[in-house]
Amino acid sequence: MNPERWQELEELFQEALTQPREKRARIVEKADEDLRPHLEALLAAHEQAGTFIESPAIDVEARNMANQKEHEDMIGRVVGHYRILEQLGAGGMGEVYLAQDLSLGRQVALKFLPSDFTSDEERLRRFEQEARAASSLNHPNILTIYEIGESDSSRYIASEFIEGVTLRERISGKSINIGEAIDIAIQVSDALISAHSKGIVPRY
Repeated sequence: MNPERWQELEELFQEALTQPREKRARIVEKADEDLRPHLEALLAAHEQAGTFIESPAIDVEARNMANQKEHEDMIGRVVGHYRILEQLGAGGMGEVYLAQDLSLGRQVALKFLPSDFTSDEERLRRFEQEARAASSLNHPNILTIYEIGESDSSRYIASEFIEGVTLRERISGKSINIGEAIDIAIQVSDALISAHSKGIVPRY
């Protein structure tokens, strides 16, 4: 997308944000067929971001503290044919670790379902559904899934590991110019459009 089209998308997006939610559809209708899916994805992401910000961070922090000892015990452990190297992050649906693939000699990301979830059939189903859905996608802005695994009572997803900083880290305490912001938004919306085209709606 050229800079002129980015600017057009940004103007429509900002215009839509000035309207109540129930009236934003009129702004979306003003966009042509090429820009419309990008604008819809940006507005959806904006609304979801608002929900995330309003959610109490203390819930996530409490879970992290409760599971700290478990995280420490994971370092150095061999799960399947992966050796755990370090923790990368944690969230409501799992913990993510950097691991070494002992068979292929590459680094991967392992996402584990929390141990207190493994007895919940619905959460197990969602966990495996997430992996299968992601593995059906082929897009440069969507992680490649290598496998779903199980070791003892642990369930995990092995995916490619991408070095770099997260978006949260990039924008934390730093300014970001409009060009870079739009570029990031376009990449995210492109990935969402690819997922939506396969009937997959990400859970934010």
